[in-house]
Amino acid sequence: MNDQRSDNSENNDLERLNKTRDQYAFLFNFAPVGYFTFNRNGEINFVNVTGANLLSHARHELVGRRFEHFIDDKDRLKFSHFIKTVFNRHEKKTCRLDLASFLPTPLSVRIEALANSSCDEIHAVLIDITEKKRAEQALYESEYNLAKAQAMTHVGSWSYDPITTEVRASAELLRILRLKPEQVTQEMFAAVVHPDDHDMVIERLHNTIEHGKAYEIEHRLLFSDGEQKWVYTIVEPAVNNAGKVLKLYGSTQDITQRKKSEVELRNKTNELLAIFDSIGDGIIVYDNNARIQHHNLISPQLFPEKVFPGAPCNNIFHLQENRSPQDCPVEKALQGERVDTSLIINLNNSQQRARYIDVTATPIRDSMGEQNRALVFLRDVSTKRLQEMHLIQAEKMSSVGMLATGVAHEINNPLTSVAGCAEALLRRFREAPELLEFAQLEQFPHYLEIILRESYRCKGIIDHLLSFGSMSDGLRRKVDINLALKEVIELLKYQDKYQQIQVSTDLLTELPRVEGDPSALRQVFMNLLVNAHQAIKGRGDIFVSTRKQNSRHVQIVIRDTGDGMEQNILDRIWEPFFTTKEAGKGLGLGLALTYNIVKDHKGEITIESSPGQGSVFTLLLPISADNANPTTAKARY
Repeated sequence: MNDQRSDNSENNDLERLNKTRDQYAFLFNFAPVGYFTFNRNGEINFVNVTGANLLSHARHELVGRRFEHFIDDKDRLKFSHFIKTVFNRHEKKTCRLDLASFLPTPLSVRIEALANSSCDEIHAVLIDITEKKRAEQALYESEYNLAKAQAMTHVGSWSYDPITTEVRASAELLRILRLKPEQVTQEMFAAVVHPDDHDMVIERLHNTIEHGKAYEIEHRLLFSDGEQKWVYTIVEPAVNNAGKVLKLYGSTQDITQRKKSEVELRNKTNELLAIFDSIGDGIIVYDNNARIQHHNLISPQLFPEKVFPGAPCNNIFHLQENRSPQDCPVEKALQGERVDTSLIINLNNSQQRARYIDVTATPIRDSMGEQNRALVFLRDVSTKRLQEMHLIQAEKMSSVGMLATGVAHEINNPLTSVAGCAEALLRRFREAPELLEFAQLEQFPHYLEIILRESYRCKGIIDHLLSFGSMSDGLRRKVDINLALKEVIELLKYQDKYQQIQVSTDLLTELPRVEGDPSALRQVFMNLLVNAHQAIKGRGDIFVSTRKQNSRHVQIVIRDTGDGMEQNILDRIWEPFFTTKEAGKGLGLGLALTYNIVKDHKGEITIESSPGQGSVFTLLLPISADNANPTTAKARY
């Protein structure tokens, strides 16, 4: 009985052993890796099913064949060296190989091998690493491309673990920060931040660690040699479900060149703006929608409350219509046409004249030739236009003056004949008194005396007019100021519109003569006296006086009882074409011409005036060096 139990136990043990062996054999043959044994020549002694499948052959076809025949040519020498090393070192070795390309599925494998105790065979494990190798290659290419992209864009990447304080940085970031790989620490990063920006950078970093919010920042770096860089950093936190920051990921870009370009651009922009605003003409740039994009300082002065960014072109042109391509210079310029035109602005303030604006509109073409803009120049030519009109009027007056002088000269001869005939008739009456016995001739001598007196009076007026209107030869000579004043006064006192004005004189006897142009000085006195007459509305008085101011100057004073002038008018009274008279009643040249003539004679002229108090013009003219012939005149007349 005992023997039977012993046999049964042995049979059970053998059965369990066989079963276990079969299980291990199955696992060995169908394991996910290939198992091989090689002899010293690299011949295959044994291979499992998975190994045979990797080589795409049956197991019995592989036994006895050299394994190197299944290896790519470039790796065969490597395998031979690997086999020798495993047998010689008596330790596990690893090698990576590419299998031959003639196999249906070329593979990359890793071999791990170890020699047996007798050193006559090695046991090897063959693992398919094709996908892993592809992934590694893809990762390598990705990292290579990333490194190249970072180098090209000067962007470095980094990560920071706030718990361990570990910092990782890309090669480009190390180049930007001028650090070596062994210097990648939190302290070294902080050390290159500019002292003026250090606190700001650290504060933003701590806020992100505490609150988990991404941020962007620009700041400076300062190196030991004094070089500065500008960097732009974007920081993104990685947080867990509890909102705790686990890691910070950042990208830092070197923007030094961009900052320099920005500074240069700002400087160039400021320079262009200064030039833009210093131009005396108005300049406006309209966008492709005919709205103001830019303008200089002059434009709003020409068109107050109409020129501002975004204002449409009809604020200035074609006021009644929103769009008017036929008439609007801006619309035409946007269509590619250059336009030169003019505007007349009628001001609401009656104290100011209309303004004339020359307009030049030029297209600004974009690179595609589609979205044109318009550049508009506005030049205020009011003064020029007024000068042209005044010069035309002055030319007309000059022509009229020349005609009047010619007429006066022609009238002078008949008057001389009339006066001569009247004198002859009077002489006949004196020589033949019996003629007066006829009642019809009794009043003839009286009539003849009137004709004679008036004829000589007319002749005197004409002589003064011819003297005043004579063309200047430009030569300087000794001028009798008193005589020149009297000639002008004589001409003016016969004007009907001045009959209500009393002119009184106080001319110094023995007044020294002045070196000057007689015609020009008569023009000065005429301008001042006409101005004094026109300042008086209705009745009034004008006082003219001369005296010796000192050893070097003669003083002429002309005072009127007119309306006087405000200070703002006094400030502009010597300006050419400035006048307070209505259109057609004055050119605004008289006082400007007077000022220039006096200055040309090295003299001085001043004015004192206030509203309701009249005006006083005072002239100082230098005395001629030779005073042998002073003026003799009555004190008053």
